[in-house]
Amino acid sequence: MSILARPLKRKLREIEDLEERNGPVSRPPNPRNGAPKQAAANWHTPQFQVIEDPHWAASSLRESNSSRPSPVRFDSPLQAQRKFDPHASIVLVGIRGTGKSSLAVMLAATTGNRLIEADRYFQQVTGRSRAAFKNEYGITEYRQQEANVMESILNEHKKRCVIVCGPGFMERSGQMLLREYSKTHPVVLILRDSESIQSYLKVYDNDKIRRFFELSGPIYRACSNLEFFNVSEKCAGEYTGQHLESEVDQRHQNPTPFLTLKRLQRDFLRFIALATGGATDMCTQHASFPLSMIPVESRTYTYAVSVPISSLLERYMDIEDLECAADAFELKVDAESPPKDPRVDSSFADKITETVATIRRSIVVPMIYHVESNISGQAGGNTRRSEGEYLNLVQHGLRLSPGLVTVDLGYDDALLSQIIASRGSSRVIGHYAARQPLFEGWDGPEYMALYERAKRLGCDMVRLSQPATTMEDNFAVQRFHHRIKNLSDSHLPLTAYNTAPLGRLSCCFNPILTPVVHPSMASETTSKDLPCITIHEAQSALYSSFTLDPMQYFVFGANVNYSLSPTMHNTAYKLIGMPHVYGIHQSPTLHGLNELVENPHFGGTSVSLPYKTEAIPLLHSMSPHARAIGAVNTLIPIRNLDEKDNTILTSQHSSLYLEKSRAGPIKALHGDNTDWIGICNCFRRGLSPANAVRPASTGLVIGAGGMARAAVYAMIHLGVQNIFVYNRTFANAEKLAVHYNRQKNLASNSSQGYGQGRQTTVHASLKSLQDPWPAGYKQPTVIASCIPAHSIAGQPAPCFEMPSQWLESPTGGVVVELAYKPLNTPLIKQMRSLSHRGWVALDGLDVLPEQGFAQFELFTGRRAPRRLMRTIVLEEYKAEEGQDDPSLIQSRLENMHGQPT
Repeated sequence: MSILARPLKRKLREIEDLEERNGPVSRPPNPRNGAPKQAAANWHTPQFQVIEDPHWAASSLRESNSSRPSPVRFDSPLQAQRKFDPHASIVLVGIRGTGKSSLAVMLAATTGNRLIEADRYFQQVTGRSRAAFKNEYGITEYRQQEANVMESILNEHKKRCVIVCGPGFMERSGQMLLREYSKTHPVVLILRDSESIQSYLKVYDNDKIRRFFELSGPIYRACSNLEFFNVSEKCAGEYTGQHLESEVDQRHQNPTPFLTLKRLQRDFLRFIALATGGATDMCTQHASFPLSMIPVESRTYTYAVSVPISSLLERYMDIEDLECAADAFELKVDAESPPKDPRVDSSFADKITETVATIRRSIVVPMIYHVESNISGQAGGNTRRSEGEYLNLVQHGLRLSPGLVTVDLGYDDALLSQIIASRGSSRVIGHYAARQPLFEGWDGPEYMALYERAKRLGCDMVRLSQPATTMEDNFAVQRFHHRIKNLSDSHLPLTAYNTAPLGRLSCCFNPILTPVVHPSMASETTSKDLPCITIHEAQSALYSSFTLDPMQYFVFGANVNYSLSPTMHNTAYKLIGMPHVYGIHQSPTLHGLNELVENPHFGGTSVSLPYKTEAIPLLHSMSPHARAIGAVNTLIPIRNLDEKDNTILTSQHSSLYLEKSRAGPIKALHGDNTDWIGICNCFRRGLSPANAVRPASTGLVIGAGGMARAAVYAMIHLGVQNIFVYNRTFANAEKLAVHYNRQKNLASNSSQGYGQGRQTTVHASLKSLQDPWPAGYKQPTVIASCIPAHSIAGQPAPCFEMPSQWLESPTGGVVVELAYKPLNTPLIKQMRSLSHRGWVALDGLDVLPEQGFAQFELFTGRRAPRRLMRTIVLEEYKAEEGQDDPSLIQSRLENMHGQPT
C-alpha cells in the first residue's frame, strides 16, 4: 500500500505564490475519514523565527509562474532514524522567514562545520541563480539541473557540514533525496509563528501564511526526522527582546539589539545536542549545574512537576516558576486532537512544537514528554485514544527530542516497539497508570509482569501507579519496591506510587521522579488528573518522618559578616520545605574550620578569603575543577569512607553527591570550586551570537589572585584559546600563566564539547596599561576584572578602567566585574557608556547567585530555585551611600522575568 507524504493535488509552487492568490485553498483529506491508516502519521504541520533578506525572499517567491509537481508518492511511511554518526552533516529545511540561515550560521560557527547554502551552491555550480537558469533554459532543464545539484550537495557533504535547503529544493526529486538522506542524517524542519514571518518578510498576511502551513507542513515533515520551533521573544510568554536586552545590560542603557538572538542560539544548540547525541557543548552547559552531570534516576527523592498542555494553552503560565526546584518537567499532552478537521490536527501539532520550545527556553532540567492515553469524553467520562492517534502524538514528540518520553504499556507490543525503535537519544519510560486498583494490587503478579514487559521492550525506566483505596496500599507499594530492588539480575529504575489523596504517603517515599503538582495548579488536581502533592509537602514529610536530617551550612572566612549568601540560601531552603540553616562562621585562622567539622549536622561551607588555597592541604579529595584552578570555595563533608583503602564509597556514582541531608560523624572533606561557574555563566549571558567563542577569540583577565584563576578557567571552559592576564605586579601574572600552561590537557578535559581538543595558552605579556594590544591576536571579547573596587587596609580604591586600545573589538564583547562594593564601579560606568558599540557589562551581583546555584546543588542534592535566589541577592544588597543609585537595583528586580536561565 502506498501513502501520500502530503495527499494534495495543489502544487507547491502555487502554495509559494500565495501573495498573488486570493482564492480558497484546498484542504488535505482527513486521514480519519477513509485515508489509509498509515497516513495518519503525516498529520503534523508547522509554525516559526529569524534572519533572511526580506527583499530577496519576496522576489524569490515570484520567480516564475510555472507550476511545481505534486508531492511524491512513497511506498511506505518514513521510518524515522534518530541515531546518527557524531560527525554526520545536518540539514535544515523549512519555508522562508523561519530563520534557517541564521541558525545554520550559529551552528556552523560553534561546531566549526562547513556551511553549505543550497541556493548559493546552485549558483556556484551553474553560474546562474535559480530564477535566471529557469528563464534561460526552461522548466524541464531547470528541474533536471536542480535535482543534480541537490544530489551533489547531499552526496559530497555527508560529514561535518551544515546544509541549508530552501523551498526551491523541495521538488519531487528533492523530497526523495531528503527522505533517503534522513535515514542516516539529521534533517531538521525549522518552524516559526506566522505573525513573526509576516512581520519580517512583509509579504503575506497571516491568513495566507497559515494556509501555507497547512499545505506545506506535511511535505516538509515527510522529508525530515527532527523539528525545531524558533521562538520569537514575543511568543515566549515572557518579555520582549528589548526587555531581555535591558536586563542583560542590566541598567536600561541604550538597547543592545545584537543580543536579541542570544537565547535563540542557546536554544538551538541545546536542541541539536539533544537531537544528535554527538559532540556538543551540552557537557559545558551541564557543568554549570552539578546535578545535571548525574542521571536523575541515580539520585534519591527526585521530582517531576506535571503540567498539562491544556493549561499552558489556556493561559499564560510562568514556566521557570513551574519548574522551580523540580528535577524534571513533565509536559502532559492531555488535550484531544479534534477528529473532524485535519487543519486543526495540524494546528495541534504546531501547538505542541511551540509549547515544547517555549518550555525549553526557561528550564534547565530534563523534559518528559507524556501523552495521556485517556482523554476527557463528551459526557465527562474518559475515553482511550486510538492506537493511531496515540502513535502520532508520541512520534511527533520524538521529533522534538525530549530528554525522556513515556510509552503507555496499555498498548500492544508492535506499537510500542515502533516508538522505541525511533527514540533516538531520548530515554523511554514504560508507563502504566491503572484507573482502578488491579485485582491483587501491588502484591500480585500483574505489576511484576508489566515491569518485566517494559524491560523486554527496551525501556530505560518504569513508572507504575494505581489509586489508593486504603492506607495499606501505601505499604504494599513499598513491598513492591523491595521486590524489584532484590531481583537477582540488573533492574530498571522504578517509579511506583499510589494516586488519589490516600496515596500521598507513597509519593513521599517513592525515590525516583515522583510526579508533583505546582501550588498554583492545586485547584486543577481533580479536573485534570494531576498529582496530589507538591515538592514542599513531599520534602517536609521526609524531614518530619526523620528519613532526612536538618543540616547546618556556613560561609567561612576572615571577614564574612557582610555576606549575602546566608539570606540567599535560607530563603531557598524555606521555599522547598527543607529545615536547613545557613549561617556565618567568621574566624581569624583556618583552625576555626575544626569547630564546623565536629558538628554531626554539618552539611558544608562556602569558603571565603583568605582560606581558598590554605584549606587545600586539609582535603581528602578535590573536584577536577578545583584541582585545575588551585583553589576551593566549597567544602563538603564525607561521611562514607572505605576504611580499608581510604576511598569514598561509591555505587554507580559517588555517595558524595547522593547521600545528602544525612547527619553523622565526618570522616573527611571534599573541595570544589563554583566561582568559575558564576563567571562562566555571566560570560554566556553577555556574549552575543556575533561574539560566539571561535578559535581566534581572545580573553583578558585583570588581576592574578584566586578569582582571576577562576576567571581563566571559565574562559578555558568556554573554549577561548588565547587568554591574556594583566596584573599590577607582573610577576604574579607570570605565575598564573605558568600554573595553567603546564596543564597541557586542561582545555580538552574541561571543554568536553565543541571546544574539545583545543589547547589554551595563557599569556602574561601585558606589563602596563599603556601597552598596545599584542600584535597577531584579535582584540578581546571576553573580559573579567578580578580586582577589588574598594579601599583595602587604608589603600585607596583602584578606580580601574580599561585602556581604550584594548577595547577595539568591532563587535564589542562582555565584561564581568566581580566587585560589587560599590556596585557602580568606574569600570561598569565605562562599559555602559560603550554599550552602543556592543559591550555588555555584568557585575558581582550577577556572579554571586550564579555560583550560588551550583553551591546549593552540591550542598543539598536538590535543584536551586534560581529566580528566588537572584531576587533575594538584589533585595538584600545594601547600596553604598553616595556611590550607588538604588533605582538601578529596583529596575533589575522589575526585569527579573527576562533573566536567561
